Amino acid sequence: MHKIKTVNWLLIGLMVGVFLLRWSNMSPREPNIDTSTWLAGVISIDKSSDPIWTWLNYTDGRPLTVVPLLIASALGFDATYPVAEGVGIICWLFTFVILYQTLRWLSRSALRALTVILPLLTWLGTTAYHDHIAYNSEAVSVLMLTAGISAYVYAFHRRDLPAGNRQLSVVFWLSLGIGLGLLVYAKFQNVPMGLIIAAFLAYELIIQKGWKSLGWLVVGGFMPTLVVNVYFALRGELDTFWNNYFWYYFYYGYSDEFSKLPVWKRFSPWRVGSLMWQSYAIRFVFGGWCLAVLVGFLGTVKKVSLDRSNRLLLFAVTFLVVTFYAILQSGNPYTHYTLFLPMPLTFLIGVLLSRPSALQWSSLKNWVYGIVLVSAIGQGIFNLTNRQPLEPLGYDEIDQQVVKIIKENTKPTDHLVIWGYADRFYVYTGLPMGYRWPHTIGIYWPSAQHDIRVKDFLADVNQNQPVIFVDLNGSLINTEGKTEHQHEYFPPIANFVKQHYQLIAQVNDGSPKGARIYKRK
Repeated sequence: MHKIKTVNWLLIGLMVGVFLLRWSNMSPREPNIDTSTWLAGVISIDKSSDPIWTWLNYTDGRPLTVVPLLIASALGFDATYPVAEGVGIICWLFTFVILYQTLRWLSRSALRALTVILPLLTWLGTTAYHDHIAYNSEAVSVLMLTAGISAYVYAFHRRDLPAGNRQLSVVFWLSLGIGLGLLVYAKFQNVPMGLIIAAFLAYELIIQKGWKSLGWLVVGGFMPTLVVNVYFALRGELDTFWNNYFWYYFYYGYSDEFSKLPVWKRFSPWRVGSLMWQSYAIRFVFGGWCLAVLVGFLGTVKKVSLDRSNRLLLFAVTFLVVTFYAILQSGNPYTHYTLFLPMPLTFLIGVLLSRPSALQWSSLKNWVYGIVLVSAIGQGIFNLTNRQPLEPLGYDEIDQQVVKIIKENTKPTDHLVIWGYADRFYVYTGLPMGYRWPHTIGIYWPSAQHDIRVKDFLADVNQNQPVIFVDLNGSLINTEGKTEHQHEYFPPIANFVKQHYQLIAQVNDGSPKGARIYKRK
């Protein structure tokens, strides 16, 4: 017991060190445009007269992603990039604590569990890569998925759990079902991994004849979506839920609307490698994890039976494979998708090391621990000797000109609409969104939902009456949107702007029209 307490204190010390290392390198700059999306949602919710509706509709179909930021806001922290980064670190640290406890249940050794998660701590504390430090939906998603894995291990695979002892309460199974059912509200990509956790839980309960527990698990899984559907239906907006929470992400992941990459190329080994090893800030650790898994399988006793140990290994492998599927399915090359991989890779290594007679020679097991330690130390040294604070965007000076004009013509409670893709202006100005999406690519990109998005846009701006409308399409400070996507090329939008707004400024950024700022008449 004394040794366990010592390791626990060591873990706490490492976690504090991780937070301080990252805090010392923070910058008040946008690390990733998605972070601006979540901060814009927080600003809009905080200033809304109908916060629940705004929370469910002004958060890109991922309301749970903004919950940690909303908690920070309730505690008095401003919606800024350093605060978002700090919240993200805390989410990851909670994930590591849960994973550490899960590995302890498997190995009965606190020190071994800490050793296995050391690369995670080293990477998190030293990375300065923009997609790693940016607060994004992966932070909440991986935390929730890790909790689901931990619940599975706790219920069925703890080493101190007597066979046949499955006396867990109704509250446990109902809560676990609700947690799995909530995964989709953090990110649609979580659905495949959530289904795998649910399937293995169901199988374990079926072979144990735990029909009552299985029933409560299923009820809990459907409960979040049922409640949300009832809420939308009572407001006469049921179609809004399915359009924004399901069909949008269906087209995103299972069509060529957002990515023209053919399906067979989306799952190519080359794409897997290019995503995993794109960033030097985690490349050595990814290499160490892959090598550790390979060595672990070389020493694994080959069995074909589905006994307790093999079921756990099958679960870990299946979860990892499905995670790869989830990050590759959409065909988009975003490296922050790879943040789904560190946890299942670490969990698989922990499972391999905990298997009875899993490794043929004790020295082989030591090799796995050695690989993990070397990759952790190597990545940490590389990152600390190469990292730099995040630099401002190259057009930051132009951004600030736009922000200055917007602030001079608004009050803090006025709404803003950006016609384009530059969510950072909601953060820089502190103004809430006048349209339920902080960007308008869903309108001016070809989309099966084009007419729905135009309808929502006109309804939102008529209700919120945004004081400022900024057209950034065709400008150099816009992320996505060309000259042919400017608002005047879309008659319903052009008529609305012409009727209600007048041009008050054009900020030159080297493009033909620059950033055009309109104020409500």
